[in-house]
Amino acid sequence: MVETATTGGRALRKEQTRQRIAENAMRLFARDGFDAVTVAEVARAAGVTEKTVFNHFETKEDLVYSEDTAFRTALLESVRARSARASVLDAAERFFLDRYRRLEFDPAVRRRASVFATLVVASPALQAREHLIHARYAEALSELIATEQGATPDDIRPRLTAEALLAVHRESIAAIRRAILTEVPDAELAAHAVTTASRGFDLLARGLRRYAAKRG
Repeated sequence: MVETATTGGRALRKEQTRQRIAENAMRLFARDGFDAVTVAEVARAAGVTEKTVFNHFETKEDLVYSEDTAFRTALLESVRARSARASVLDAAERFFLDRYRRLEFDPAVRRRASVFATLVVASPALQAREHLIHARYAEALSELIATEQGATPDDIRPRLTAEALLAVHRESIAAIRRAILTEVPDAELAAHAVTTASRGFDLLARGLRRYAAKRG
């Protein structure tokens, strides 16, 4: 019983330290910009050593943008558990649109989202990290599709499908990010992601052959 309590206390202190580091990092990033702040400055602000920072966050980018494993798991499960005859496009469209429709913003959430969006838009390093995370999502989805369909290594369809679906997600995020940084009312923010995603999925469903035919 004592050992369990001690272990629980250590876990709580570890989580509190991680939270303190993250909060101080975001405060400094919001004030000075992500690229201008060093890990040493974050450590000093949080009252820890640089080593402690890296014990909790593998890279500086992780202080802002860590990979969402729960999101990846949910995406893969939505595809894996789709009904018979349903396509991967059907499953992904339902998954993403449902998430976008459930987004809710109040003034406090809007402020946090605005800080995050400002940081990412201004930082090539964070943009690269975001791209890497989405690439990992696409890779995991591609592997699932390939396994499910018994695809051979030279079959490009699983990867192209996964990349296209994640491209719609990226564009939807970009749309809501632009809306967050402008005067769009809180209640209308989610609609920007829904509209962009709906257009993207519709284009994929219809195919690209009829899109962007040369005029004249």
